Amino acid sequence: MSRYFIEVCYDGAGYGGFQIQANHSTIQGELEKAMQTLYRTSIDLSGASRTDAGVHAYQNYFHFDTEIPLLEKHIYNLNAILPNNIVVKSIHEVPAEAHARFDAIHRSYIYKIHTQKDPFLEGRSWFYPFPIDLELMQKAANTLLTQTQFESFSKKNTQVNTFDCTISKALWVQNGTEISFHIDSNRFLRGMIRGLVGTMLMVGRGQIDLVEWQSIIDARDEQRVDFSTPAHGLYLSAIQYPTFFQKLR
Repeated sequence: MSRYFIEVCYDGAGYGGFQIQANHSTIQGELEKAMQTLYRTSIDLSGASRTDAGVHAYQNYFHFDTEIPLLEKHIYNLNAILPNNIVVKSIHEVPAEAHARFDAIHRSYIYKIHTQKDPFLEGRSWFYPFPIDLELMQKAANTLLTQTQFESFSKKNTQVNTFDCTISKALWVQNGTEISFHIDSNRFLRGMIRGLVGTMLMVGRGQIDLVEWQSIIDARDEQRVDFSTPAHGLYLSAIQYPTFFQKLR
């Protein structure tokens, strides 16, 4: 029995999320169906990061175990079976103890906004036609690098033992009418990035100031956080693993 990591990217629109669930089409469900079609046996996948319904990914991983010898051509075969909005990028054999979720040491996300209506960005970026102060938003983002406690930005009914996260990058970038927020951390909480983006936009529009922003972080209470940012602007952009997983990237 060998263990493999399978790297995927996908447009999350129309899917009920990453992880398999009853009565919803999911990324995991589509991939497991494609693998069963190809290999004529069921294969159970374990995912690295559970993106929500509608969230996209440039890179995400599953791991699985099988006795079937995997060949390079299987990437082409799986992509021929999968819907066009899900792509297998690579498959790698890894150590038997490797775990796609628990061995990940770093995750990166991007949230995309556009301020001018654009049909080619519909469903892949959030149309936000309001004046915002990007400099103020970056000042708010800079404070995240010195924080470790993010309970305020975690949706409730989540099963975690700690709300601690170590954020190593929090950067707003503007390119013409397109704005993106780039964030890297060792881990993220449920709803965290959309809550951060929504609340920083409140800073950018002058609805709250930087003192109020800090008080929201310190309060450890999600009641003042804006989680209403739509899923379709969010992208899981990269997952990093320890040195012995370098061959995955």
